[in-house]
Amino acid sequence: MPVSDDRPADYDLAECWDPVANKYVDALADLDEFLRVCAELTGFDVPELRSTGMADEHHRTTLAHQVRDEHALVHLWYVGAWPGEAPSSARAHDQGLVWRTFHAAPPGATAPGHGSWAAAPRGAEDLGGAGEHGGAGGLEAVDAPDDDLEGR
Repeated sequence: MPVSDDRPADYDLAECWDPVANKYVDALADLDEFLRVCAELTGFDVPELRSTGMADEHHRTTLAHQVRDEHALVHLWYVGAWPGEAPSSARAHDQGLVWRTFHAAPPGATAPGHGSWAAAPRGAEDLGGAGEHGGAGGLEAVDAPDDDLEGR
C-alpha cells in the first residue's frame, strides 16, 4: 500500500478494498503491515521501530481510532501520543523517535551516569574548552560585590 500518492485529505489510510471479501477492510489491522507503513512514513526501518518496544502499544492505539492519516501515525511514533491526546504511557513518550532523531534522552528518563558532571558537556571544546576550574568557554568566575543590606 503506497502512502505517498495523491489522496483526498479525508482519505482513511487504514481502509483498503479487499476484492475477495468484496468490502473495505482495515489494512493496518495486521501488525506487520502497520509496521511496514509506519517505517515508510517515519524514515526508521521496521527493526528500529520494533526496538523501541512500542510496536504493539502503538498498534493498539492506532486501531482504537476510526480515522487514521499519515500525520497521526508519524506524530504517534515521534511524540508517543495520538494528536490531541496525552501519551498512552510514560514509556511511549520516552521511546518517541524525536529523542533518537537528535541523539538525546528525554528529560528525567535516564540517569546521566556516575561522575558525568565531572567532564565537560559534549561540544564544550568547540566553544573554547573548559576553563581552569571547569568553567565553560574558558570564562573565569567573577566575584560579585557584596550587597549592603544594612539600612534596608
